[in-house]
Amino acid sequence: MMRLQTYAGLSLVAMLAVIYHAFNSRGQFYPAMVYLSTSKISLVLLLNMGLVFMCILWQITKKIFLGSLREAEVERLNEQSWREVMEILFAITIFRQDFSVTFLAMVTALLLIKALHWLAQKRVEYIETTPSVPMLSHIRIVSFLGFLLLLDCLFLSSSIKFLIQTRQASVSLFFAFEYMILATTIVSNFIKYVFYVSDMLMEGQWEKKAVYTFYLELIRDLLHLSMYLCFFLVIFMNYGVPLHLIRELYETFRNFKIRVADYMRYRKIASNMNDRFPDATAEELAANDATCIICREEMTTAKKLICGHLFHVHCLRSWLERQHTCPTCRALVVPPENGTSSSGGQHGPWSDAQGQAQLDKVLVVTWLLII
Repeated sequence: MMRLQTYAGLSLVAMLAVIYHAFNSRGQFYPAMVYLSTSKISLVLLLNMGLVFMCILWQITKKIFLGSLREAEVERLNEQSWREVMEILFAITIFRQDFSVTFLAMVTALLLIKALHWLAQKRVEYIETTPSVPMLSHIRIVSFLGFLLLLDCLFLSSSIKFLIQTRQASVSLFFAFEYMILATTIVSNFIKYVFYVSDMLMEGQWEKKAVYTFYLELIRDLLHLSMYLCFFLVIFMNYGVPLHLIRELYETFRNFKIRVADYMRYRKIASNMNDRFPDATAEELAANDATCIICREEMTTAKKLICGHLFHVHCLRSWLERQHTCPTCRALVVPPENGTSSSGGQHGPWSDAQGQAQLDKVLVVTWLLII
């Protein structure tokens, strides 16, 4: 913050100096303004002051809604910033015919707003994993999410309005797409926060929270995949290959594929949990620690995994939505199979080859529906 204050002070002095020189050398208002708008040095100093002003607004917003940043949030900010800057540079090469001062200002605003979205996502994740959160933190994060959604909607509506008025492809396509992605992300984060608050009000006993969270993330990834594909095709038809979208398109498709694979694996395991995992006997409960390691509560009834560890059935179901290994020893909950069911019927679990083939079918159908 001190470095920003020092840089802002130097930038202000430089801007005032160039304005003083313009009015002192030209004598009148109009010639001085023409000089300021045509001199390259003057334009650089004025644009630099505009950047400083936007950074100060960003710092004020962060201070109001988030306060001091945690180390994990600073790391996320640094990691994402360099990657986004490189992608923006690729985007500038595509829209070079629209390059202007307004374009630079919009790109800078987009980067700063994206940074706020990254911090909002990390703060929501931090709140979800913190046992006791002050009421002020809840008020701040709800206000922050609402503020970011408002910004996204304002910039999105402005870009769409410009596209409707001009009726031709322009850089507004890029900004409309980016703010559409940000808006869906912030809505997803807000719904996840609502899930967390609902679970907290139920004293951590909401069994369906993980299920709804999983479906929420799956729908979000599907929406993002659809948006990336549509934008890729639009830009490809009007400008050429959008290099800055290739990595994002690949990562979004990979994440969606992983989520579908996890979901299908979970359905395979959860479809016959009662038959797959036997109930623990009273002797086994007495011989082992009767505390469920997932929820940290005592067990009167439990399910027994192949490795011998015991868990509540609802806790085990919730855990299997995210992981497929034992919470205690990390052994596979279901060992690799040779493609035949232990029960000997067509309703048995899939082999790995069958599961992969089914997954590929789902992905191909989804891709065709998007196209």
